[in-house]
Amino acid sequence: MMFSFLLPNVRACKVVVSMGLALVCALVSALAQSGNVEGVPAILTNAATVHALPAEVASQKLPVRLEGVITHSNHGAGGLFFQDETDGIYILLQGREPAVRVGDRVRIEGETDAGAYAPVIRSRLLQNLGRGELPKPEAATATTMATGQHDSRWVEVRGIVRSAAPVSPTGKALSVQLRSEGKDLLLVVDICNPASTNLVDAEVAVRGVAAGVFSWQRQLLEPVLAVNSDADIEVIHPPPPLDRLPVKTIQSLFRYSPDGFPEHRVRLRGQLLGRQPGKWLAVRDATSGLFVESPGSEDLAAGDEIELIGFPETREHTLWLVKPVVRKLGSGPPTAPRVSSVTNAFRHPCELHRIEGTLTGPPRPGEGSWVLNLRQGEQAFEAWLPAAGGLFPADWREGARLAVTGITEPFFLPSHRTVMYPFPRGLRLHARTLADVALVQAAPWWTSPRLTKTVVISLVGALLLLGLTTLAAAFLARKNTALRDAREQLRVARDELAKRYSVRTGEWQEELAARHAAEADFALLTAERTRLARELHDTLEQTLASTALHLDAAKGFFHDQPAETERLISAATQQLRQSQLEVRRSVWNLRALALEQATLPEALLQLGKALADTHGPAVEVRCEGQPILVPPGVASHLFRIAQEGVTNALKHAQARKIEIILDFKPEGVELQVNDDGCGFDPVAASVNGHFGLLGLKERARALGAELTLDSKPSQGTRLRLAVPAAHLKES
Repeated sequence: MMFSFLLPNVRACKVVVSMGLALVCALVSALAQSGNVEGVPAILTNAATVHALPAEVASQKLPVRLEGVITHSNHGAGGLFFQDETDGIYILLQGREPAVRVGDRVRIEGETDAGAYAPVIRSRLLQNLGRGELPKPEAATATTMATGQHDSRWVEVRGIVRSAAPVSPTGKALSVQLRSEGKDLLLVVDICNPASTNLVDAEVAVRGVAAGVFSWQRQLLEPVLAVNSDADIEVIHPPPPLDRLPVKTIQSLFRYSPDGFPEHRVRLRGQLLGRQPGKWLAVRDATSGLFVESPGSEDLAAGDEIELIGFPETREHTLWLVKPVVRKLGSGPPTAPRVSSVTNAFRHPCELHRIEGTLTGPPRPGEGSWVLNLRQGEQAFEAWLPAAGGLFPADWREGARLAVTGITEPFFLPSHRTVMYPFPRGLRLHARTLADVALVQAAPWWTSPRLTKTVVISLVGALLLLGLTTLAAAFLARKNTALRDAREQLRVARDELAKRYSVRTGEWQEELAARHAAEADFALLTAERTRLARELHDTLEQTLASTALHLDAAKGFFHDQPAETERLISAATQQLRQSQLEVRRSVWNLRALALEQATLPEALLQLGKALADTHGPAVEVRCEGQPILVPPGVASHLFRIAQEGVTNALKHAQARKIEIILDFKPEGVELQVNDDGCGFDPVAASVNGHFGLLGLKERARALGAELTLDSKPSQGTRLRLAVPAAHLKES
């Protein structure tokens, strides 16, 4: 029978709140008396104590003696439900089922077991004490049943019957779906008469035992109310006659009403737009449309006028009618589709629209359908076609433009299901047959698959050609072996003849090269010494001489004019500090930062730090963009240009702030050296033959870069060097 699949389980570790303290105390007392769980001598005497045991304790087979009433007999599964004054619990019978009925008062002796959901009792002895009274049922709902808090107890649930059908054609058991406070609950009625199947849409109060379907992990998957017979079903309000139900419009469903949404059946009339046999019907009246659960293999066609009686509900962004009764009222012409767009179809669910789109991939299987992925502009949508519609035309390829006529169904994309106020982001267009899809424009020949195939064939051909060329080259190499041997002999003779001359010539060239290198090194050393002497004479020597004069003058005024002495000493101190700055800057100009040990951005940052340590102008170094590897030669030029620009700013601009900006761009590298100094006239500086500017231009020319010098008197100087990406190679 239907209920035989329910596992014999009860609620785990949950006790009625009003008796919780007493039950815990009883459990602690029993454990204290035992001293060892495995050898407990005390006997558990109420169901609540057993129900409260942890699974690992209940599995120790503690002795039990209970007295109470049978509330349900789970025929065929070898168990029954039992309830005393404290709680309900499931009893596993040993051997043949005893002669007891629901309502009999019994005495049970046995032992505890962990059960598959909550602790149960394995009975060794069941004694019938005569007829008793069923306990007063607890009020429950489908929601509270799903929490497991009523497990194995005698309860009463109120709701509206949505369906009632026999479990088997010959059996007496009845499967009932009950709507209780917005949630469905399954009822299994053991004994009923055929008239009970007429309870659909009736408001009833049902008494039974709270049971359920459990997983192997001891989890409640679905609550079930085990009902002994249809006598435990009390009809509060019988279902109204179907012909007396008022005809509603689809648009009126789920509109605001002080009474709330209807949970009873409604009566609708409309025209059939299309159907997917065994799954759904699409119906529209003069106001709106909805989907209907297909009741079976009814003989209906698009355009038929039909009457529907069923329970309305919402699914995602569409209306549905479930558990329907469908009546055909007449036939008519099919509805003409509306030429539409994806945006407009979102606002009109369950209507017949015609939408054009470009096929973005091959058809893929869906739920009993084939799915085409299409795109209209920036919006994607799906066309669902019946799987039994036949073969797809060969010209339905990626890139083809199709016009699809179908029934609109907006739906939520997975990434938008957690939005507080979700709106549909996807659209399904249910085509009724393959004829609802028309080719508007064929796909271009150069589709992605064909392009891939062409590339693969070209690569294979190139590899074959390369192999043939290699074989030909090997053949020619063997043919030319003799020629190479002759040439080798000729080369040996020629080398022997020129050996003495080449040795002497090499020695002479080495001597000449060494002499030229020594002369070049001496010239460079002389030039550097001359420049260093000039800088020391122009800066350090003059400053030290002036400092000595100030100190000599201060010596004369030391006793008679202390104030003048202090002024002269302060001036000498300031000149010494200035000399210190000049010495540091000279040393900095002489140093060559180790670009071979650092990247160009790191070298510029070291340059800025060295300048900041001189207590001169504020120096800011920035590196922008995604850095790339700059060859050493190019990096050296860029670093020297930055160094020359900073040197000019320090010597001539009297700047308070200097910026060094290295910007990596897709089109190349840009270097900027900016200062807020006194500025100058670039034209006049070029006419006067300024060697610093000449060196900058020569380095820029070597890099193939564009050098821009923007300066005006009293407006600072902006040096910009742009090196194209094509020239970022070793010069």
